[in-house]
Amino acid sequence: MTRGVVEVGDDPGSVAFRLLRFVWRHGARQPVDLSRALRRLVRNTRMQRVGRSDYQRWTSPGGLEHWWDERTRLIAKLVPPGSKVIEFGAGRRQLEKGLPANCTYTPSDLVARGADTLVCDLNCRPLPHLSHITPDVAVFSGVLEYTRDVPALAQWLASEGVKTCLSSFDPAPADMGVIRRYREWSRRSYYGYMNTLTEEELKASFEAAGFACVERQTWTTQIILRFLRH
Repeated sequence: MTRGVVEVGDDPGSVAFRLLRFVWRHGARQPVDLSRALRRLVRNTRMQRVGRSDYQRWTSPGGLEHWWDERTRLIAKLVPPGSKVIEFGAGRRQLEKGLPANCTYTPSDLVARGADTLVCDLNCRPLPHLSHITPDVAVFSGVLEYTRDVPALAQWLASEGVKTCLSSFDPAPADMGVIRRYREWSRRSYYGYMNTLTEEELKASFEAAGFACVERQTWTTQIILRFLRH
């Protein structure tokens, strides 16, 4: 066990351990090693507190799940033909394969995903200028959950001239009780999420930057939203 994990501990009598056990007993879809899960939760919580992106996870090939490709294909269908597209969190660059005719594509990620990648950490400031790319469509497929300050990100997109934003998101439920709030916090921390935005809070973040939500779809337990800025 790494130094510092013992501050929370995996003692079956500890509050954190009992909380995690409760979460997985009542919501897990498959068996989980509670000791490993607790270490992961503690590690992710620490990175969340300082707003640090998980480079270890996203630079590993194992961190890029193939089952996400279906979600990417759905988002690609929402891109207008002839668009200048920038994809944040490009990963395996599956969006590029499904874009309509005459689109240009720029991948962006924490690390290079090809020589043409805009290397960018959305949790670091200042965010880069996009004047050399002039994108009109920005895509976030499984990315905004891992972004600490979504309202500031939306303002940045608007300032850079982005007209359309396509994003998937796993929103936090609204109007949660105490127990459900702890369960949701534990789930989001386990997955490394950086925020607890509800669907309405996410929409409000983009609306404050001049975007309007004009389309909503669902994918598994997630939503896919299309925002337009006029």
